[in-house]
Amino acid sequence: MNNINKKQVLIAAAVTAIICVTAFSCYNSRKNYVQIMAVTGATPIAVKAEVKQGMSLEVSGYTERIYKFSASALNAFAPVYLRTREVSAEGKFEGTYRYSGIPVLHILEGVAPKKPENAPFDRPLDMVVTFISSEGEQSHFSFGELTMTDDSNPVILAYAREELLPTKPKESYEWNIHKGDVKGLRLVCPAEKDSARYLDNVVKIVFREIEVDNSILPVMQKGLKCSSDSVKIVDSKSVAPLNLSGVKTASLKDWVRTGHGQGFKGISTAKGYDLADVLMKNFPGAGPGNYFLFVACDGYRTLFSGREIFTTEAGEAMMLITDVDGKKLPTGISMGPVKDYYVDRDTWGMTHIVKIDSIGDIK
Repeated sequence: MNNINKKQVLIAAAVTAIICVTAFSCYNSRKNYVQIMAVTGATPIAVKAEVKQGMSLEVSGYTERIYKFSASALNAFAPVYLRTREVSAEGKFEGTYRYSGIPVLHILEGVAPKKPENAPFDRPLDMVVTFISSEGEQSHFSFGELTMTDDSNPVILAYAREELLPTKPKESYEWNIHKGDVKGLRLVCPAEKDSARYLDNVVKIVFREIEVDNSILPVMQKGLKCSSDSVKIVDSKSVAPLNLSGVKTASLKDWVRTGHGQGFKGISTAKGYDLADVLMKNFPGAGPGNYFLFVACDGYRTLFSGREIFTTEAGEAMMLITDVDGKKLPTGISMGPVKDYYVDRDTWGMTHIVKIDSIGDIK
């Protein structure tokens, strides 16, 4: 090791010693930092942050029990380190940042949903997941968009934040509106085009069901082999047949289909109709603020947020599937979130699409 590298190691170790809180963490941090420096000769940027003491999280609602996570429990989850470019819902640039955080999926995988005995559907794919801040502000998601999607841009609860600054600023940089570290868990949604669902100081997650008119929807019949030759669209005012006239078509090659419960199902080609265009055609004014429930002839249900459909790249690929591998679906049209990691949100033999104007806050 040359003299320059030795000096870098000594400086890094000294700085690390100052910022460490406990002897144990200080020792490990300094040891790891010195090892990195010895191997690369460079100052690393991406170093592991810790969940701060005082941060905590509760998960409740339609769950088997109330789950409570302390800071030390949250520290046990595998973290991610990602960058965001944040834009407000009004289109105003809000800055560039690096976050350390826990993918919400990692937390929800250890939470057991439990619906009421009389629930119209016994799986959680039609449930709403609501995040609540210490100030009572709320942000709503479908269960499926937090658990069935891939890992490319996970929704996270961030426990550390740093500003990303240009390397050669010509003057004082004023584009980052958030200064300093996060004070509590910050809900971050990097896949979305704006920060409308970001939320500071999250302390609680609540599972719940949506309210729809179940009297007009198929009753759940597990194991039923059925098909549908028509689809109805339902909103708060009317029921009408699905209109596909003039809707953009869509297709996908090399669709790798893997189920959460049964594993590999095939690599396929799919054809159908662009989902966003279908919804805008059949529900004038539909957009990110709405939610959509897709129901099959056997009572299977999947809930999607308008934000996922209209403001993410995965949403742009969603389609109503009519053909798989060159053959018409014998069950009828299917809802196809083809960029999902798992195919469990596919809704074969679809009979209804229900538009939900908005998800109300928990009182």
